[in-house]
Amino acid sequence: MLLRWEGRTPLAWRNLVGRRGKLLLASAGIGFAVFLMFMQIGFRNALFDNTVQLARLLKADFFLVSPARYNLPSEQRFDRLWLDRARAVEGVQRIVPVYIERSITQLRVVGNKSRSIRAVGIPLESGVVEPPQWQPLLAMLSDGRTALLDRRTKPSYGFARSDVKTLRLQEVELSGKQLRIIDEVSIGTDFVHDGTLLFSDRAMAHYFPARNPGGDPLQLVDLGLVQLAEGADVGKIRRTLQSLTGNRLDVLSRHQIIAREIHFWATATPIGIIFTIGTLMGLVVGVIICYQILFTEINDHMAEFATLKAMGYRDQYFFGLILKQALYLTLFGFLPGLLATLGAFAILGESTGLVMRMTAGRMALVFGLTLLMCLISGLIALRKLLQTDPASLF
Repeated sequence: MLLRWEGRTPLAWRNLVGRRGKLLLASAGIGFAVFLMFMQIGFRNALFDNTVQLARLLKADFFLVSPARYNLPSEQRFDRLWLDRARAVEGVQRIVPVYIERSITQLRVVGNKSRSIRAVGIPLESGVVEPPQWQPLLAMLSDGRTALLDRRTKPSYGFARSDVKTLRLQEVELSGKQLRIIDEVSIGTDFVHDGTLLFSDRAMAHYFPARNPGGDPLQLVDLGLVQLAEGADVGKIRRTLQSLTGNRLDVLSRHQIIAREIHFWATATPIGIIFTIGTLMGLVVGVIICYQILFTEINDHMAEFATLKAMGYRDQYFFGLILKQALYLTLFGFLPGLLATLGAFAILGESTGLVMRMTAGRMALVFGLTLLMCLISGLIALRKLLQTDPASLF
């Protein structure tokens, strides 16, 4: 009879929804903790996602980079001669040089201050950019004095973003020379670069002759993109390329260069650690909030719980009851926290230029942390009930 009554009466659910005002406050409190965790994880992943965004946009089976280039923003280059030698390897269909400038790129939109900006140059005929819709835009860069602007470039530069007609009419100077912006593409800023211009290799030579003083500016390469023929033996070609270049170049797959970049920012800088600590602080705040909610809930119903204990209900029942309430609170608090985060991500993405991604994996992580937070809080709050003698309450 006791088991049938227990099954018919969803006590955990009714305790929560019976007082809707308290339930809303509880959901808001837990939602706030969820929001804090999402934002810390969001900023941490934005750091990683944005620093590797360029590598994700470039089409290559392997990346050739200087071993001294400890991360992508660093300016450690190698001689183009190594690309010419690598082209002779059987199974290599094409090798494309990529040029990146930051330290000497002084850009000024007339009416605004001069600022540094990242400049990326590629051969126009290479077809190394992943988004196919970019190809018609790249074809418009052939005169060597035009560029595509990253639409996520920060507003402080003074560009008329999202208004292509006005953007094309703006007077822009780069390294003291006139530059015309013809359209926008979406790349993304990061914690090093506030904006990006995409050029032809010809334009890189025109605007940045100081890349190689006294020589060909295009002789020094930042990245080499290796594209293999269909059906080529990937492992064999990689070993051959590494043997050919020795310790002068690293031969990395897309996954490896992305993993290396993320590892650098996560371990060699304090930024990744700071956001990880911020996530843990959000978890601690959530435990405190959730504990107060569940402790108050138990305290308000202490007489009823004591009656159930006197009727013979064991500790396992109360464990199950509180764990169910913790699960319900997780569900009620997670949804508003997620919705608030999506809104904040949209606003921050627009204002900062950072790519703020919400993925299923990240939602699952925060949901798991929220559930853990509520379960820990529930178990802590349950101690008072388990230690209470029913006779003392009557």
